[in-house]
Amino acid sequence: MPVFSMQEQKNKRLAISLLVLIGITVAVYWLSTAERTENIDKDLFRVADLTTADRVVLESPNGKVALTFNGTRWKVNDRYDADRDMIDVLMATLREAEPKRPVAASVQDSLSAQLDKNGVKVSVWSGGQTLKRFTAGGNELKTQAYFKNEQTGQVYVMTIPGYRVYVAGILELTENQWRDKYAFAFNWRNFVSLQAEFPDKPAENFKVAMQGKLFGIEGLARTDTAKLNTFLDQVSLLTVNEYLEPGKYTDSLTQVKPLMTITVQDIAKREYSLSIFRDGTGVVPGLLQKKQGAVFNRLKIQPILRPKSFFQARER
Repeated sequence: MPVFSMQEQKNKRLAISLLVLIGITVAVYWLSTAERTENIDKDLFRVADLTTADRVVLESPNGKVALTFNGTRWKVNDRYDADRDMIDVLMATLREAEPKRPVAASVQDSLSAQLDKNGVKVSVWSGGQTLKRFTAGGNELKTQAYFKNEQTGQVYVMTIPGYRVYVAGILELTENQWRDKYAFAFNWRNFVSLQAEFPDKPAENFKVAMQGKLFGIEGLARTDTAKLNTFLDQVSLLTVNEYLEPGKYTDSLTQVKPLMTITVQDIAKREYSLSIFRDGTGVVPGLLQKKQGAVFNRLKIQPILRPKSFFQARER
């Protein structure tokens, strides 16, 4: 038999053997994975009755965020109103997240140590009683989330069935990211007046207050009420893109003359202020209550930069 023919047969036998080994390996892996998955308690990290939850505490190296329900709405660290949409996402995560599988034994210890060091310790409370505790985190690219069972120390890969989402993301938000995004966080039914000031054009300053049965602008013989109502709607719906942490940039805004400052007063004589500065980077910087730095979408700010003359009704 020619040498090349013998070698060809040998190669075929080797190829067949390799395919058989691959098939056995895949089968063993699949069976072991299926066995591990079937035995997982899908409710391991879920809260039995979220309707009773009134406090969620998130502790990490970046700080502590305590979300507390006061009977009316959720608060952030007892200082700020919480963003209702973010609270809804949090509750959906606590309700729907489930373990997909335990992490491989070869990385269990390292991931456990990583979560202990950099993860978020989550605790859910009701009436002073703990409903659930676990530690959450993820990989560096934020593509895979891990939850650690505090009782057993086992780390699991987490998922929300039907969604490709980084499950731990909502648990890693900072205090400022949990805050309500409305710039003027007060009840507009208690609105009394709005003062607008233009430091470079003081003649365009104006005050909105009740005139008879309607709101109007003081000093104008006739106010275009359609324009004024649209303006007040834009102010009431103005939202922050991002709250800024204290630092040099925020401090520098206190030393700069604003384009416009809006001050709203309610019936309890509480004041809510926003100073708007020049757009330099595609977003508009601002100061809330003269100290809280924030940035805004330029398209949301433009309809608010209205001078007094803009509201003058035309003579018919």
